[in-house]
Amino acid sequence: MTLESDCQQGRSKDFIFSRRGVLQGLASIVLPFLVPRTQPCSLYPSPEFKMGDLVAYDWEPDDDDALEVATDFGEILGMRWVPEPDGYCMIGNAWVYFIRWTHSTCPGILSKPCYDGEPTYSFDLRLIKHG
Repeated sequence: MTLESDCQQGRSKDFIFSRRGVLQGLASIVLPFLVPRTQPCSLYPSPEFKMGDLVAYDWEPDDDDALEVATDFGEILGMRWVPEPDGYCMIGNAWVYFIRWTHSTCPGILSKPCYDGEPTYSFDLRLIKHG
């Protein structure tokens, strides 16, 4: 019995699979499981701090009457990876953080919370509390 004679007896050609169709269907199911999955490589390291973390920045005041070391406290609002030095950030391959400063141990510096827009490097900060 030939294919043409089967079709004349009411059987449709649509329900007859060719070998190529069967092999393609089987390959589309099996091949994704045979290909090894690779982990995407990260272009930069994970940041030390996350948005919302409370951090401190220690610095030495220029004023002779001030404390020897002052500390500013703030909350991280944003971060940026700096792959190479540019006009805005002088050190490359580092995370910089943008902080809303809330208070300081140096009197008269921060009368109210403020955001100065200046990037602060991770090595200048220390974690106070996770946000």
